[in-house]
Order: sequence, then C-alpha cells, then structure tokens
Amino acid sequence: MALDNNLVSIAGTALVAANGLPVDVKGGAIDVFYENDAGTITGNPDSLSPEVDGDYRLRTGSDLMLDNEIISYTAQNTGKHLYNNTTMTMAWAIGGLSSNASGITTTTTGVLFTTRAFFPVYGSSSLYCESAISFDASPTTNTQIDFGLFLPNAANPFNPTDGVSFRLTSAGMQGIVNFNTSETSTGIFPISSTDATPWTYTLNKKYQFIIVITQRGAEFWIDSVLYGVIPVPQGLGQICASASLPYSFRHAIAGGAAGAVLKCNLAYYSVSLGGPAIITTPSTNGARTMGSYQGLSGGTMGSINLIGTITTGNVANPTPAVPTTTTAALGSGLGGRFWETCTLAVNTDAIVMSYQVPAGAVATPGRRLVLRGIYLSSHVQTVIAGGPWVDEWFLAFGHTSVSLATTEAATTKAPRRVMLPFTQPVTLNQAVSTVVNQITDFVDFGDAPIFVNPGEFIQLCKRRIGTVGTSGVIVHNITPVYGWE
Repeated sequence: MALDNNLVSIAGTALVAANGLPVDVKGGAIDVFYENDAGTITGNPDSLSPEVDGDYRLRTGSDLMLDNEIISYTAQNTGKHLYNNTTMTMAWAIGGLSSNASGITTTTTGVLFTTRAFFPVYGSSSLYCESAISFDASPTTNTQIDFGLFLPNAANPFNPTDGVSFRLTSAGMQGIVNFNTSETSTGIFPISSTDATPWTYTLNKKYQFIIVITQRGAEFWIDSVLYGVIPVPQGLGQICASASLPYSFRHAIAGGAAGAVLKCNLAYYSVSLGGPAIITTPSTNGARTMGSYQGLSGGTMGSINLIGTITTGNVANPTPAVPTTTTAALGSGLGGRFWETCTLAVNTDAIVMSYQVPAGAVATPGRRLVLRGIYLSSHVQTVIAGGPWVDEWFLAFGHTSVSLATTEAATTKAPRRVMLPFTQPVTLNQAVSTVVNQITDFVDFGDAPIFVNPGEFIQLCKRRIGTVGTSGVIVHNITPVYGWE
C-alpha cells in the first residue's frame, strides 16, 4: 500500500481519496463514513459510519408515513385537527394555513393548530417532522411562533409544555427541546459557522423545516442544512418527557403589543418514523394519514357511514324506502344502516348502499378508495307479507353517475359488477325480529382489492328472485373495510 498526497492505493488496484479518514493499512480496508451535513452552519461535518452485524448484514431502514397533510382547502378538518384561539385567528385557504389571518398586533392573543393524533418516540428509530412554512414579514417584538412536535398548553397563549420545535422570536429562529416545561435551546441560528449574524428568511418563501428526534437528541434542519443539534440533557433518559407527541403550530403575542403585523403560512406538514421495517399496505397507510369512516380534508366533516338523523346524540332510524335501479333511495353513505321496504319487483337490480368518492379538485385532493372487504347482516324489522324470495347481492363500482343504467362513453363510465356470496332467502311471511340467513357475513377481497377513483360511485346492490313481497321492512347493516390512496 502506498500513500501519496492523501490518495490510498490498495494492492495496486485503485486510488481512493482518504480525506484524512482512518486507513486500516494491515487489513487493506478503508473505514467508511457517510456525510449527512457539511457543517456549513455548525462548523463540524456530520458524518456517520454504517452498521454491519456479525453475519455481515448491513443495517438498513425504511420510513413509515404516520401523517401527511397538504393544506389546500378552505375549512378545518375537524376529524384530524384541533383549533384553539384567543382573538387571533387562523385562515384555511388553497395556499395553506395562515396564522394571524386578520393581521392583529394585540397583546395576550394567540392561536393554535394541532393534530388529534400523537406520534411515537421509541427505540433506535428516528421520528421526522417536516413543515413547509413561510413568513410575510420580519421577526417582530412580543411575537413568538412555534411549530413541530410538542404538547401545547390548552389555554392562551398555548405555549409548548413538552416536545421539540422550531421557534421564531424577534431575536431570530432557534431550535427548542422542552422536557416537561424545562427548555433547552440551540441558540439563535447563525448565517454560517463563521458569521454569527442571525439567519434570516426571504419574505413569503416556503422553507423546508425538519426536526429529527432520536434517543440521542434532536436535530434541526432548514432546506437540507443542519442548523442545530441538542443532545439529550444530562441526567435524562430521553429528549422529552412524553413517549408520543402531536404535531402543533402556534402563534402568540404576549408581553405587550407586537411591533408589527406578522403572519406565518403552513403549506403542509408530514410526520414519519424512520428505522424499523414496518410492513404496511398503501391503503392502510392512507387510512392512517387521511382517516377512515369519516370525511376527508376539504370535504364534508363527520361520519360518512351514518345513515339516519342525529337527534340529541342518538341516530334516529332511517325512513324505509323501496330501493331503485337509478337512485340512492335508501340514503347515501359508505356503509351504515339501510331500511328497505320489501316490495321490490322480482328480477330487478336495485341500489341499497351508495357512496360517491369525492371528486378531485384543488380544494379537495382526489383520493382513490381501496375496498378490502365488506360485511353485511340483515334482519326483519316489520313482518313480511308475501314471498318467498331470494336476494342475490352484488357490488357495483366505477360508474360516474348514481344510476346502474349509466352507459360507457368517452366522458361517462358504466358500473363494473362483482357478484358476492351474500345470498339471502326470505321465507313466506317471515316474522319480525328474525335474522335473514346467508352463507357468510363477510367478503374479503384479499390481494385483489377494489379501487374506486375520485368522482366514481361504489354501491352494494341486490336482485330479487322469486315472489314479490307486498309489505314489510328489512334492515341491512353494512360495513366496508377500506382505505385511501
């Protein structure tokens, strides 16, 4: 092995720039390190070596998306997010969520946006929190903005009580670690390792702010440059007291009137877990980040499988109706309780459950529905007159209008149909409060789930074979198992 001007030649086969890194001359190997950050701000390059186990396997990891929200809609998603305010307000818009929407400078005011979900900090994994944020004015006195993973105080000014966050004050931007109200700061971020002038932002430019939390400490990155590191405080076992934290975004004016109006705009946030190879399907991950059995961001909030009228906390029974081929006569929802008047003509296809996947638009991001399975159970609510008959069930999906008669054309799409093993025999004059028997109550689509695109319908339908009923009511309880992509 020969050394020449910081170049290493191993067995005469290659020249490698060692750059001052350790060289194992006897073994003919070079210790490998990967540079995460050049040290532009901190002054010290951030380099780590990969890890190999005793059987020569290189340790690798994958990211698991825990939450991701692009704020391109005009109303709060009350299913995912909490919103608290005192005088100051936030505004949801196509361009993001703006704090201090009315542009006030009044003291003792504040506003808070936080997720209902909490995200875990554990093991040797890394918890990542990313925010795309801009500011419309320079930092100003008596104004503080915090964003990241932290528990907020429930009352104005909604200050962090535990967690890790970026913080903007009149002094500039800094990173904060909060252990049960005891704070540690990176100090105000400088322009570079050789210039202590506080880092400044370009007005209205969206910056990528990333927090990385590990068992060793917390890192603070802006546009892929490491600006600060806070190790776990001495004597403590972890970076913050909580084992899990929500995403939070807070703007407050305290200690006197603000020196000037300042607004902050959040375009999106994401939270992910890096390290453990947790296996998950795209639809499961979509359900985790976008929710299931409730409205999507930008759409109608609340349950999407509630059939009936809410009265003083209870859901009133639906009004029975005769299902039809062309309308959602029994009500619209992705599952729920459907009351059927049993006078459907024989050999007629009819819609029982009907749901239209929200159409994609700027303010309502398009999501595909992924149906993984469906439950069905039925019972007699009002005694049957007439019969007997058999109801054969099928799934209709993909059509662009509610009617099963929708045709296939350049701008329209006919329903696709999948027969289901929900075959239900109804006996002559079947009695009230009896179950309508069927072979199975669940269909699992397994490795062949059904995908329904934005704007398209998915419906659970039936066809009656036998003798028509003259009166009576059957209740159908339907529960789809699904996710979003």
